[in-house]
Amino acid sequence: MRNEDFITGKVPITKEEVRAISINKLDLLNAKTFIDVGAGTGSVSIEAGYSYPNLKVIAIERNDDAFELVNKNKEKFNLKNVEVIKAYAPIKLDEDIKADAIFLGGTGKKLEEIIDWSKELLVPGGRLVANFIIIDTFYEMLRLIKEKGFKDIDVTVLNVAKLEKLGTGEYFKPHNPIYIISCEKGVE
Repeated sequence: MRNEDFITGKVPITKEEVRAISINKLDLLNAKTFIDVGAGTGSVSIEAGYSYPNLKVIAIERNDDAFELVNKNKEKFNLKNVEVIKAYAPIKLDEDIKADAIFLGGTGKKLEEIIDWSKELLVPGGRLVANFIIIDTFYEMLRLIKEKGFKDIDVTVLNVAKLEKLGTGEYFKPHNPIYIISCEKGVE
């Protein structure tokens, strides 16, 4: 899905190139339940729900403006498989909810708590994928998932530049580099 497909505001959006890689690393093909933490505009939740109509998607967002945008995008694409929760993760979910995949788009200074919560919610072999623009938070995540026994850790740095007009010519305007971490909960 293109960025232009989404209703946006002043809330940051996970750009389409980053979304494509992150959703691929979530491995949602046979997943039943997916949780998006720090959903922002909802681009990851919405694209996952749209691409996998049998997937139950839970989007968690604490910011009022972002929460409204996720709901607007859910309505725009008429998605019945996306549930939007206004909260500051980690949160208590129904005891029967187990996630096949969790995406961390924002953790709001609760990174370790959210990693522990994610590990509890993930099924054995479940995927955890996180995006960062702040290198310190990236390194903290990497340290924590190693300490907490996550397996198959994969790290990608994505540098994207888009062709734009400049005067009578064109140039590639760079975006911020994005650090993408993916891993899975080991079998205990």
